Amino acid sequence: MSGADLVVDALQKADIRGWLDVVWHFDDATHQHCLLVAGLAAGFAQQLGLSEPDCRQLTQAALLHDLGKSRIPLAILNKPSRLDANEIAVMRTHPVIGHEMLRNGDFSDTMLAVVRSHHEALDGSGYPDNLRADRIPDIVRLVTVCDVFGALIERRPYRRPLAGNEAYEILRSMDGKIDIDLVRAFQPLAEAAGTVADAA
Repeated sequence: MSGADLVVDALQKADIRGWLDVVWHFDDATHQHCLLVAGLAAGFAQQLGLSEPDCRQLTQAALLHDLGKSRIPLAILNKPSRLDANEIAVMRTHPVIGHEMLRNGDFSDTMLAVVRSHHEALDGSGYPDNLRADRIPDIVRLVTVCDVFGALIERRPYRRPLAGNEAYEILRSMDGKIDIDLVRAFQPLAEAAGTVADAA
């Protein structure tokens, strides 16, 4: 099953599709980002040789990782300049919001961990819980690499999209915050994504 097939398969699940539709109706850019990160995560999981059940679960989690952004005011989410300190504080609530939206549903602890913890950093400087490396599951680390890379190669209101090689260099500079072994393993996907950013 290809990475694209994993995404299509995940979208056949009514609960995944329903929540992703919430994101789509709220903000198409966030919806597109969720699809991009899921595609990257699915391809990366396969490259790493994860089992098919793990690939499926990872893809589903990546699709919903930014669900909480559907409750962030659009004026902040799509602000055409950098966010101020108060706006950053609001934006940083989205992992907890997404977790709360899903926690009473039929979702695994792994999926909930991805939604809540994809902005955590190995050195404890992330959010919302300031988790350190030993408390950040591997699947969360993997989605974090894909999420950061996806954000860098996308066009944002306040900056141009980066080419895959530029984005990869930024990932490499984040040693101590994200899993550098996963970053090294991600290099082939980053190189393949270079033309996507160039064409944007």
